[in-house]
Amino acid sequence: MTGCLFGGAVSAALGAAAKLLITGVRYAFKAVRTFGLYVPMIYLAYGGVLWLAFGFTLFEDSVDGKLYIFGFALSLGCSVVITVRKLIVKPLGEYFRGEVIEYDKERKSPHTPEAPKIYRSRVNRGVIVYEYANRYDLYEKRGDGLALVATEWKKHGR
Repeated sequence: MTGCLFGGAVSAALGAAAKLLITGVRYAFKAVRTFGLYVPMIYLAYGGVLWLAFGFTLFEDSVDGKLYIFGFALSLGCSVVITVRKLIVKPLGEYFRGEVIEYDKERKSPHTPEAPKIYRSRVNRGVIVYEYANRYDLYEKRGDGLALVATEWKKHGR
């Protein structure tokens, strides 16, 4: 009985450790992708190939070493650019862009409800516009959802 309990405890501990390790690796890959660290990692792998194949010394005070260090600094700069683009520029661009932000497709049958074009108002940035063939539904973001503010009918359809 003691052996069975010990085996169950060991397997539970190993399972928890494996789950923790998998979660850590998942977050590490997400951080590498988000912060653009794959560029310096590829450059370091390239340096490893040079070291293994040609005996190249990577971080040495020679012309070759200085060129390698300069390339590594450039790869770190690329990581900074990727980070700024993903964490600052893209979210701000999505906020200020007034284009369609959701699915818009033609109806396949006459009984299928119309899919609206959805975009932010150019006049009032807090208003979301749902454009249908005959009207505009104007919504305001309140809390976690949208609240209908007004419906404006197009001139040709009422």
